[in-house]
Amino acid sequence: MEKKLPPKFNPAELARSRQKSQLELPVSHFKRFSALLANTEGSVVASAGFELNDTKQATAKGNLRTSVNVTCQRCMREMEIQLSNNFSFVFISDEEEAIDQEDDYDPVLVDDHNEIAAVDFLEDELILQLPLRLVHEDEHQCDQSVITAVKTAAQTGPAKTHNPFSDLDKLLKN
Repeated sequence: MEKKLPPKFNPAELARSRQKSQLELPVSHFKRFSALLANTEGSVVASAGFELNDTKQATAKGNLRTSVNVTCQRCMREMEIQLSNNFSFVFISDEEEAIDQEDDYDPVLVDDHNEIAAVDFLEDELILQLPLRLVHEDEHQCDQSVITAVKTAAQTGPAKTHNPFSDLDKLLKN
């Protein structure tokens, strides 16, 4: 049976009881992630199963998904993208433990009380799922007036600029 994941939790306790949890949070709760978006509409849905690995460390395997609006870098208009990812985490108490971890798990640092906020648990994964190039898949989906203006500006070449230090060389020779 899946239980609702609390806002802050101890992964080791959940792992010992082999708990399966789910979570739904508004995108606005993920401050660093939402700063990269066109708006903060929507929610992030995640589910995870917690258990102990062979070395008795708490692990979580699950997935997250969301639908968010970003700004197309080609036409500067909003567009919707779907993000979905499977994850495997191992919870560690200090950064030195991260060195010895299996490649199958991404290390996640817990606080001094062996707890972690649900937002912290997932936010880096959301950020990593954003495409490097945020553009409409098909150029025809973009606002064509913006595309035309950009192409026209590129064809006319760079604007001539005034260099205020262009005569400095002459002055220094005198």
